[in-house]
Amino acid sequence: MKNKNNNKVINSPLTQDTLEENKIVSENTSSNLPAKTNNKNNNKGKGKKENGFVRFFKKIGRAFKGMVEELKKVTWPTFSNTLKSTGVVLIFVVVFLAFHLFFGVLY
Repeated sequence: MKNKNNNKVINSPLTQDTLEENKIVSENTSSNLPAKTNNKNNNKGKGKKENGFVRFFKKIGRAFKGMVEELKKVTWPTFSNTLKSTGVVLIFVVVFLAFHLFFGVLY
């Protein structure tokens, strides 16, 4: 399979011919790639280790910072929604109190 520029397309249907073409293309291109290098700085374990108390309080600081970030994402109810919810709860409390008092007298 070829595209408009008559270049070979690697992701064609899997047939024996295309597998061989892909193998040839991958062999030619893999030798041209630069070698991978590991540029990580392995300074772990070198130098002075932090005090246990310092690490403990850094963890607590990170936890509080995370809590503050999550609280910023919260959608707080409006005052009218809070009043409506409080009214519904109070009505149910009064209804169940009356139900309990009415049937409590019978027993």
